[in-house]
Amino acid sequence: MRKTLPHRLFVAMALCGSLGVAPAASAASSVSSDLPAFPNADGYGAIATGWRGGDVVAVTNLNGEGPGSLRACAENEGAPRVCVFGVSGTITLDRPIRPGSNLYIAGQTAPGLGVQLRMDGPRHGPLVLENVHDVIVRFIKLRPGPSSKPSPTVDALTVEDSERLYFGNLSMAFATDETFNIHVSGGRSVDITLADSLLALSLDRANHPDGRHSKGALICSTEGAGFECGRISLLRNLFAHHRDRNPDVKGTSIGPVEVINNVFFNPISQLGEVYDLAGDLFLIYAGNVVMPGPSTISEIPEALQAFDWTESALEIAAWGNITPSRDGCNGGRTGGILDPIAEDARVATVAPTMATVLSAQTAFEQVMTQAGDAIPGRRPYDRLDQFVIDSVFACSGTVIDALSQVGGWPELPEAAGPKDTDGDGLPDAWEDTRSALNANQPNAIWDLDASTGWSHVETWLATLAGDLPATRLETQ
Repeated sequence: MRKTLPHRLFVAMALCGSLGVAPAASAASSVSSDLPAFPNADGYGAIATGWRGGDVVAVTNLNGEGPGSLRACAENEGAPRVCVFGVSGTITLDRPIRPGSNLYIAGQTAPGLGVQLRMDGPRHGPLVLENVHDVIVRFIKLRPGPSSKPSPTVDALTVEDSERLYFGNLSMAFATDETFNIHVSGGRSVDITLADSLLALSLDRANHPDGRHSKGALICSTEGAGFECGRISLLRNLFAHHRDRNPDVKGTSIGPVEVINNVFFNPISQLGEVYDLAGDLFLIYAGNVVMPGPSTISEIPEALQAFDWTESALEIAAWGNITPSRDGCNGGRTGGILDPIAEDARVATVAPTMATVLSAQTAFEQVMTQAGDAIPGRRPYDRLDQFVIDSVFACSGTVIDALSQVGGWPELPEAAGPKDTDGDGLPDAWEDTRSALNANQPNAIWDLDASTGWSHVETWLATLAGDLPATRLETQ
């Protein structure tokens, strides 16, 4: 008989998460340690605050390494810091950037169309987070491309044995393994959010040793023993043009995995896959929009297929998901929500979550205008992301084997950011709008901005990202 989980345990986890272990704000900060990572941060990763009170470090060039590079800021081992961008364009890497702990990579600070990371031959993706904690990465394009030799490890974004992480408004494409991978190898991967991001166009017949390998996301892949993986939120993301793993989910009894308000489009063979191979898994699957497309097999798969292969518990709370029929897409045919095994594992209509749950229709409208590295009114989608967005509405596009099928990497114009006369990390144009700041002398940037309740630097970052309503800000 299938093992079941004590529901009281998961209710407590969902209501409380791990907020009690969030690090306190730095002594240099006046911001309350009870505040989340930024305004409206959502899900289990919203407690990633260890960077607060640290140095603001400018990325001043597009070099793969050296002074002024993103690597020089991000790989600073453990010292709290915020990486801000004084330049836009493409950074080409010959090896992954491996960020340290207590870091905020603030891609919303880049001018123009932002920053794109691509690889030049190595067998890994551009960002690998291993054995770190308290990291935020927002508004960056992660598009590795195939390695020069066959490799099973070219993800757009890789996490291993790390905790308190928040990834938001990323544009990820051109992976030859998973686009997004959370892994454990004897450690813990917990308290992680991937939100408002675009995961698309992973490469199928490229150079993965296993052959065809276009994959969306793999949550809690494992090796070794004694690992823990859970308290993970996938929120308001767009998955488009992947063969399968939309997403592939495992987990352990440390806490739930939430798949909430995502849009899934045009798999080949499978959408969501749920396994009990890592340990006891409780999955929340709510408010998602699931649509086959031109690449999808004729026997359209269910949104969620479960594989109950061990004595570990497998329980699923699913509600509010839709598979809309579209006359111009697959003849209006759709699949169901849960396959028979997933239906048998269903334990509740609604469960407490760490994230806000929108209706599926509202989620679709939000995802299709805000997911990925775009900021309404300020940073439009680049050519590649616009192609993906358009393909969802038009029921077009396909799972690809090579970058050339979609025109390769977009050319991002190089542009310089605004002037910062006093070198305190805040641009002159911003300081000129704030009565408490002076563009000609360094300011106490972690002091509170009286109009928002956040520090000066966090108010600036949140405003650039669209996190704070304009009514709470001083006149710009």
